[in-house]
Amino acid sequence: MSEVRALLFDMDGTLAATDHLHADVFAEVLAPHGFTVDADFYAQKIAGRTNRLIFQELFPGLSDTEADAMSEAKEAAFRAAHPALDPLPGLADFIASAKVRGLQIALVTNAPRANADHVLDAIGLMSHFSEIVTVDVVARGKPHPDPYQEALRRFGLAPHQAIAFEDSPTGLRAALAAGVATAGLATSLAPQALLDLGARWAFQDYRGVQLDTLLAEAG
Repeated sequence: MSEVRALLFDMDGTLAATDHLHADVFAEVLAPHGFTVDADFYAQKIAGRTNRLIFQELFPGLSDTEADAMSEAKEAAFRAAHPALDPLPGLADFIASAKVRGLQIALVTNAPRANADHVLDAIGLMSHFSEIVTVDVVARGKPHPDPYQEALRRFGLAPHQAIAFEDSPTGLRAALAAGVATAGLATSLAPQALLDLGARWAFQDYRGVQLDTLLAEAG
């Protein structure tokens, strides 16, 4: 019988395909400063990182307060521009099957709490998440293990008692550093790239993903 007691989900690119939406907002915010946010720029400078780090690296010398102010403005623009979002295909049924099996569900994200609430409300799954760990409540965001360690602490679980779901190199590093078996969602990277980064499984979306198989293989 599997010892897994919880599923820990990243948000952007894992619950909903929002990376391209964030890229558009970053492009609008950064264009006046001479930055062009194309696919390479987004992958190298933005994807999976905390906003504070993003803005401080793009604008050397920026204080934490100044970087956080830029972050809040950017995320407010994202929420205003995208009041409606679609969950990844199969996600709702997958989470429903987890709830039937008595598994705990947590959100573990580098996004601020306001974004977490917005996205979960927009995709209609807020009620299923008993814990929400955002960048606001940990000392260090991903790629550090702190967010996943906090989720495990809240549930009172050991790393082998959870499965994480991630889509970015940064997120995978965080989950794996916390010792959590991780499934990769191929919304921005190819399945093989996710496996090469350490994901135990890789899926395009949640359609056809067999939860019982994951639980058995996770141990």
